[in-house]
Amino acid sequence: MKSRSLKTIHDLIVSDYSITPSGMGKFIHSFKPATTDTRYQFEASGTPELVEGERYNIGFYVDDAGNKIIDTSCLSKNTEINPMISYLYANQLAKSRHVINKGKNDARVQHIAKDGYYWGKKYAWREFGLVISKDAFYAYLKEINHPRVDCITNNPDMGFMNEPSTAYKEEGLADAINALIASAEKKTKVRYKSPLYSKQFVIKGIEAITDKK
Repeated sequence: MKSRSLKTIHDLIVSDYSITPSGMGKFIHSFKPATTDTRYQFEASGTPELVEGERYNIGFYVDDAGNKIIDTSCLSKNTEINPMISYLYANQLAKSRHVINKGKNDARVQHIAKDGYYWGKKYAWREFGLVISKDAFYAYLKEINHPRVDCITNNPDMGFMNEPSTAYKEEGLADAINALIASAEKKTKVRYKSPLYSKQFVIKGIEAITDKK
């Protein structure tokens, strides 16, 4: 399952944590949030992975039996930055603003490309790249030679018209950012490095993710 298809919960307090054998040396770890009766689970060794009463960010999916299964790569204390959790949260924020962003993109970005849908650079970042800075988003797409075209942008709210800019092809954008975050390795306290991109970059914590800047 691709990580971007997971659902996320931020700042969940673990309660009723249990570990039960599932066979073949594996164990099912199960718990409920402190505020609901919904159970979440994941498979791991018999060693405790969570601390009762602590706060966590999680990414999960629902299996065919209706169980809510946690992807352990998307499980971290809420005081830590987990790249995939941040990426999932950024995607959810973008999804909630999709209609507005697409409406503005359609109205304000003009180009002549006919081979697919294109996003003006600002709206491309808002739709796909909120987990990293605008500068890193643009530089990464340039480095991987993601398809782009020249465009003209208009923004009556800011008082400018017919400003030359760049628009990025929608096809492949989500996969490109997913690959960057999935391959990122921590190099300093706040910076990450991916073999897909020549520069170090910052992956934002959930509290820092916004489409306003």
